[in-house]
Amino acid sequence: MRALAFVALVACSQPAAKPAAPEQGMAERGAQQPTAPPAAAPVDAREPDEQERLAAIQKAMNELDEAAQGCWAAAATERFDIEGELTVRVDITASAAKAVVVGDTAKNTKLAGCLAQVLSAYRWAPPLHGQTIQLPFKFKAPDGQSVIDRRLVESKEQGGVAVSVLLDENNTGNAAASMLEVRIAATKSTELRLAERAELWYFLTEGDFQGIEWETMNTPNTARLGHAGVGSIVYVPKGSLRAISATKRELRAVVVMVPGGREGAARAGALPTPTAKRGKGFPKMLDGKKYGPATIFLEPSVVKGTPLAASVLELAAGAKVAEHVHANETEMLYVLEGSGTMTIAGTEVAITPTSVIQIPKNTKHAFAATTAVRALQIYTPPGPEQRFKKPPK
Repeated sequence: MRALAFVALVACSQPAAKPAAPEQGMAERGAQQPTAPPAAAPVDAREPDEQERLAAIQKAMNELDEAAQGCWAAAATERFDIEGELTVRVDITASAAKAVVVGDTAKNTKLAGCLAQVLSAYRWAPPLHGQTIQLPFKFKAPDGQSVIDRRLVESKEQGGVAVSVLLDENNTGNAAASMLEVRIAATKSTELRLAERAELWYFLTEGDFQGIEWETMNTPNTARLGHAGVGSIVYVPKGSLRAISATKRELRAVVVMVPGGREGAARAGALPTPTAKRGKGFPKMLDGKKYGPATIFLEPSVVKGTPLAASVLELAAGAKVAEHVHANETEMLYVLEGSGTMTIAGTEVAITPTSVIQIPKNTKHAFAATTAVRALQIYTPPGPEQRFKKPPK
């Protein structure tokens, strides 16, 4: 996300409304008349001058900057390359404001709608009451996006399965891997589907998984069933048939797919896995092994030829990860708890318990934990996870 540039212009000035006259006493209802003489009618307030109005606009733009950036961030959960200028007309009264986008070169309805809502809800200063102003907001797209707040990501549902695209090529510019969050309604299932890419499922709640090896219509099926508890990790090899099912409660899981891409079907609420009658291989429940701050679940020694490595990383409050770079690997993180500051290519970004992160290959990055952090950590291809096996110096 880049800083917001703006210019503020007063377009149409309207006279300020005069204050209403004070109510009269209600003698006919038996109300007691005041003994003191009535107060004199107030004199009309001085009309604000142009400098006061411009100062009020400048103050508003400074205060609205963070909210405008938040609008860009919400829109950028779908695509990061949003840029352009939006011109918003705001009609302001003492009690309300109405904002309408009158110019839009960014052509993003989510950004425009959010910005209009923010400006309508803002409490404008008195010098602008009775005024109509026009404000231009300029946005410049970054080269890519590394950190997204998953609370901003919309979820789409089909047949009891809801999908949120957290990270993909559209919103990061990186096609190495995609990350989804999936919710399956109680007793519902993904049904048996073909994994066209390698998948990794991290279970945020418990659920069941099934695999069937069905090579031809003339050979018997070989089925395997399993139950995954909270925090379980299941690897689904490319080319295998799998079904993930909820028990009596809703199932929630993080799904990583390698390679990634533009997850159009998932953004519509469908897991990008077709039905099929042939498949080879089974989902595999993984056991973790702890090495210092990382519990490694998936690496080439666990699954030969795996295109990704998976660990759960735990860092104490105050821990620091020095700046480093992975020359050939993309790193992804789904923060489960904790907070801190991630520095990516020299830019500091606040990390919260709802952050998802992707760091492209050959990108310098560092991290400082403010509170204790626990996160699902992915590397594709595998490799950097091996450093955790080395004894500390």
